Amino acid sequence: MQADEITEVIKSYMQCDDIDLQALVLHGEWGSGKTYYCENDLKTALNKMDIKICRVSLFGVSNYEEALNRVIASCLPLSEKAVGGICAAISALVKNAIKAGSSMLNNKIEDLGIQFSLKPDLLLPLLDTKNALVIFDDCERSSFAHDDRTFLGFVNNMVENHGWHVMLVRNKPLSFEDENSVEKAIMSQILFEPDLQTLYQGLVKPRLQFPEHIDFDIDDAIIDGIKGSAINVRALSRSIPTINYVLSTSVLVDKTVKSSGRAQALSNFISYAVRASAGNTPKKPDTSNKAVNMIDNSEFIEYENYLLISKALAPLTEGGNVSPNAIEHSFKEYVIAENPESAADLEAQDIENQWFALPWLEDDQVKLLANQLELLLTEGRYSQGWFYKIIRIALNLIDLGFWDESFREKLLESLRLAANRDPKCNADKLRQERAMANDFYGMNADQIMDELISSVEKEESERALNRISLELSDVDGDTGNTLSDLFKEAIQSGYSRTILNVPAEYVAASIYEGTAASQMSLHSFFNRDIKKYSDSQSLTEAIEWLRSIDDRLVKIGFNSRMGQLRTECIRNDFKEAIEELDERAHHVSADSDTDI
Repeated sequence: MQADEITEVIKSYMQCDDIDLQALVLHGEWGSGKTYYCENDLKTALNKMDIKICRVSLFGVSNYEEALNRVIASCLPLSEKAVGGICAAISALVKNAIKAGSSMLNNKIEDLGIQFSLKPDLLLPLLDTKNALVIFDDCERSSFAHDDRTFLGFVNNMVENHGWHVMLVRNKPLSFEDENSVEKAIMSQILFEPDLQTLYQGLVKPRLQFPEHIDFDIDDAIIDGIKGSAINVRALSRSIPTINYVLSTSVLVDKTVKSSGRAQALSNFISYAVRASAGNTPKKPDTSNKAVNMIDNSEFIEYENYLLISKALAPLTEGGNVSPNAIEHSFKEYVIAENPESAADLEAQDIENQWFALPWLEDDQVKLLANQLELLLTEGRYSQGWFYKIIRIALNLIDLGFWDESFREKLLESLRLAANRDPKCNADKLRQERAMANDFYGMNADQIMDELISSVEKEESERALNRISLELSDVDGDTGNTLSDLFKEAIQSGYSRTILNVPAEYVAASIYEGTAASQMSLHSFFNRDIKKYSDSQSLTEAIEWLRSIDDRLVKIGFNSRMGQLRTECIRNDFKEAIEELDERAHHVSADSDTDI
């Protein structure tokens, strides 16, 4: 039952006659929100009927007296009948004892000059339970409540002989077949089914900090995540700080990733976070049964997805606090892994799909398609893999007269913007793509690509020069270390040509002035890394650069005996590198002659 239906059943129960009164059982999965429901929805509804809730946790309770003491300590009102004589005195004492705590109930009362021990049974006639619902919660966590016959006898006594209204809250229902005392003590058993909307609106949403300008239904995404976690309210409550961290991540509002992908990633992340807080994380699947795994690989997929964020969520499994930085990093990695294509790439795919149907399109449909492409060009967020395809469609629109010649410059400007935004795009990769196209897209498309490559090369050179000017200062003993790091990074990132921007005189001076470690660092680069020089168009320039450095070293000499030894090693590196690069340059030249 949902919360509203359960409340109506309990309200009817509270109006039952004492003669046929029995207890209720509310059961549902651990952490499903039963206690939250009792303390919030149910309490509010019964307060309107002037009915008090006395909720008692039986966690750790092992006997009858402990259970009864907890009921008394929960501050049930005293009956108005408890007046006069010794009852009035005991009533006053009980009120004070209740306010002070249940531990005082068994202390000897000496202020009256009477020596006796106050037993909980003596207080039962003094408690006003007519307008109260006594809820025994956490029954599964009590050894007393585990003994069904003893515990239900206690419940039946309270209901039948003292007129209590009682509800037991458990994770599983009682069995009428296994224990006949259940039938005598229990009137009805109600399955608690959590209301996600109510739970979200009441417990979760007021504690969340939402990002501005979100472009998907964030409430639905969070609710889906809670639903996917099997709904453990305590774990959900512990997870709220983590959920707030993920709501503050930059990738959540990154429109280069499609909104539906970000929404699904958020749902999955919240589900994993709540499960981690409950200690119920995905386990590594069994790989022994290959046939089953080939048919159903859902466990593998779930486990692989969780691995991306497991380190960030690991503290939750032990009740610890997560790191906001770890959440930012892992959630970004997770979103990108789940959404390898950007929203712009998906838009480009849609445009291409429509373009394939060009012969069947009317003019107004082509105009709509042209407007769609123009918006894509303006934003410039598509990846390098779409450059040639977009060039082809744009040129076709110009040829068909839907765009004028001015769009060529707009197209080139958009390509520059997209190349700058795509972290994987560089001049070397564009040249490789240009070579692979091999005139497939036509001469006009190749010309635009050539212009783009030249523009990207120029920007890369300018960035390299700016960086070098910032990082290089006067030559000292450690300058060689800085240079070798810059050179290696340039080679590894595909910007080989940029190392030629460092003057030969500067490199030679760095070798001459360098410490042993600095010279050996440069020796390592020129011995191995320089041979990975990847810009085939500037091989001749690279050879001349190496020769210039060598000439400078001959002129300036060396400043120590060991320095002489290391300098000669570096000069030998130059010789080997020049021979290898020269051979590659001849091959490039021969290939060009063959193409002609």
